[in-house]
Amino acid sequence: MIWVYAVCKRPGLPLPLPRVRGLAQAPLGMTADGPLVAVLSRHAQAPDEPALDALWAHERVVESLMAERAVLPMRFGTTLPSADDVRQVLAGRRDVLLEALDRVRGRVELALRAMQPAACAASAPPPAAASGSEYLRARLAGSRTLAALHEPLAALAVAARCRPGRAPGELLRTAYLVDEPAVAHFRSVVERLQREHPEAALLCTGPWPAYSFVEAVTG
Repeated sequence: MIWVYAVCKRPGLPLPLPRVRGLAQAPLGMTADGPLVAVLSRHAQAPDEPALDALWAHERVVESLMAERAVLPMRFGTTLPSADDVRQVLAGRRDVLLEALDRVRGRVELALRAMQPAACAASAPPPAAASGSEYLRARLAGSRTLAALHEPLAALAVAARCRPGRAPGELLRTAYLVDEPAVAHFRSVVERLQREHPEAALLCTGPWPAYSFVEAVTG
């Protein structure tokens, strides 16, 4: 079984692999086809290790690659039966993979979550039932807050992906594709927005590999 971590562009010289191990401490290898190379590890069967450990092993490999080159991170759990199958995927999707690599080169993903502060406190009492008019006013105020948070950050990004909130009180969950030189300024704008909007608790994480912006290509 082949576990695939990422796809990157094949350089003219031999591609140095990062000095980290893959899942179950397996050594990293690669399979190439034309201008593309997949970074992978080989396993007799699915690695038997805690899910969180496996997830971080996968992420460690991808982030190590990202430090050196543009990468298309594979969704966790991407496996293929053999190296020949890997080569077939690289050959069959060559154009779209190369285009995606060009899109993420020199860019990283920053994630933003906006929470209602009360929702972050475990001891916060449940909100009282609201009347219809109170509910509509709260929704309108919330939409204005979301726009005030999202629009200045989207203007600094190449692309943005908004997702539904996963937790109670989560107002906004968004990923931004940002040019690496703009990361510090992006974070400073998040800090300014936090001061301007105390009604929301902001959490900005990253830089991450651009998972949210290659899902259609690698998912």
